[in-house]
Amino acid sequence: MSQRDEPLLKTSINENTSPLHNSSVITKFHPISHTLITITQLILSTLCLLYIPSSKLLDDPVKCLNITTITLFFVQLLIESTRWLLYLQGDGIETNQSVKVMFKNLIENKGKHFAHALWITLFGAFMFHLIAVVFGAPAIDDVQNTWLFAIYISLLAIYPPAYAFKNHGPIWARVFSDGSPESIPEKLIYYTTVSTVVGAWLGAIVIPLDWDRPWQVWPIPCVIGGFIGHGIGSIISLLVCCFGDEDDTIQKKRK
Repeated sequence: MSQRDEPLLKTSINENTSPLHNSSVITKFHPISHTLITITQLILSTLCLLYIPSSKLLDDPVKCLNITTITLFFVQLLIESTRWLLYLQGDGIETNQSVKVMFKNLIENKGKHFAHALWITLFGAFMFHLIAVVFGAPAIDDVQNTWLFAIYISLLAIYPPAYAFKNHGPIWARVFSDGSPESIPEKLIYYTTVSTVVGAWLGAIVIPLDWDRPWQVWPIPCVIGGFIGHGIGSIISLLVCCFGDEDDTIQKKRK
């Protein structure tokens, strides 16, 4: 390898392993904007699960989740597009530009990855379905219940990182496998995703108990657990980013 090629190799390595937020200018965290985005997402996700479907989750999980997953998909698309419009300066979206230019950059830098994010979300749903079956969910009976549960959790937990990280394997590995989110966008995603998955897993604890309650029927407890976990994770990410010393940390690492 020639000496001229070494800087290119180092640049390529750094692009694959550096934090998502890798702009030379640090994007400042906007507490008011992100608080409004978080509140809006929590309200809309609550409406999608508890109020918009004509059938309640306890009465008919399949009919309820059919409507919920469809409406939640559009909610997540709207929320994540808005979020990265404000915060992904390191991905080609600069917050000091005009609104028109920002939307143009959003479409050019993030919109073209929409289909890719969708496929990753579907793959995540398949994996959640498989994991649920391994841990005792019906493999043949109630398969629609299991699949809708998997889609619902994947939309809450997988779609946001899929939309932001795309197929950058090193970023996925560092953020989730190593548990080391470094930038503001990564922390916004990390705590919400992990809390959603943990909440869904904890919800399964009540299913085998012989209480004979209607909300113990699969997959109702796991759906509710994932919903609650998503809300808790969203609040945690808000608090971490509001009160953390993110700017100083990133600045030191770049130096």
